[in-house]
Amino acid sequence: MDAQELREKFFSCEGRLNRKPFIMRLFGVIIVSTVVALLLYSLFFKGFGSQTAAEAVTTIVSIIEVISIYTLVARRLHDIGFGRPLAVFYLVVGILQPFFFRAIAGLPQDSMEAELVQGINLFMMLLVVCLMMIRGNRGPNPYGEDPLGH
Repeated sequence: MDAQELREKFFSCEGRLNRKPFIMRLFGVIIVSTVVALLLYSLFFKGFGSQTAAEAVTTIVSIIEVISIYTLVARRLHDIGFGRPLAVFYLVVGILQPFFFRAIAGLPQDSMEAELVQGINLFMMLLVVCLMMIRGNRGPNPYGEDPLGH
């Protein structure tokens, strides 16, 4: 896979994406980014002795992962006829999620703030599960031709 194909498959918001490629690419991104983050964390922390550098590098990997997943979610939403507002919400929450969890780390589980963060996290997971299950629009829609050719 060359750089152009990689960009089109994992970093483009244009067009539509049906369920099977969405699921395959989503799990691919998650697995690859997790392995890369673990390897880089080990390299920087154990190899160079810098936890700060290790956390910075893994944060960069996580941001790239969130952006890639955002583009997959955006194209999947296009396939079912939704625009970008929900995908942008997904991106913003995805980037801010680690900060949300740090902010509630010392709070009681039943605090309003903790419940809100957990509710947003649940919504995000349910959105992805729904995108795995909901059939796309048959035929062309405002975002492009049917990827299945119906």
